[in-house]
Amino acid sequence: MLTKIKIYGVLRKYVGQSEFEADINNPNEAFSFLYSNFEGLEKHMSEQIYCVKVGDKVISQKEMLMKTTKEIKIIPVVHGNFINFVIGMGIKWIVKKYITNKIIQYVVTYIALDLIQKGVNDLLSPQEDTRQPNMQDSLDPAALASNYSFTGLSNISSSGVPVNIAYGEILVGSIVVSNGVDTVQVEGSN
Repeated sequence: MLTKIKIYGVLRKYVGQSEFEADINNPNEAFSFLYSNFEGLEKHMSEQIYCVKVGDKVISQKEMLMKTTKEIKIIPVVHGNFINFVIGMGIKWIVKKYITNKIIQYVVTYIALDLIQKGVNDLLSPQEDTRQPNMQDSLDPAALASNYSFTGLSNISSSGVPVNIAYGEILVGSIVVSNGVDTVQVEGSN
């Protein structure tokens, strides 16, 4: 039985059509189908983040091998948060137009400028939230690994990111040197 695959956004533009029917059993095979039929698509898709739906249910990476006959949708995830910028600009316009009390103007303008700044930052450098929603312990290594800047009490960053070079005498706190442990079973001879 043929399963319908629908693709959207930049992926649809890259491929040139939005719907396919293929003899596949799971979402993972849908990706294999697309990769084998369109040259360079795997590299193009590796640079994007996609949401995969089977029927109306959003599935996770763990469920990619789930057998299904329902329609499979591959949808690019939009980054950035333009809403904060728009709300901030709207609040700033309302303050300028309707509020005459100077103290209230300053307070509300400060909030509006904060929203504008957050919106611009999200548009310029969106960050994917890598933390799991059920993590409670802030000292959990997986929770700490999602910190991509040197902030807070645990000054750590993800491996492979650029680190500022400091010249002269500096005062640093928290974790100064990183270490790792790899365990390998080694058989020795006497």
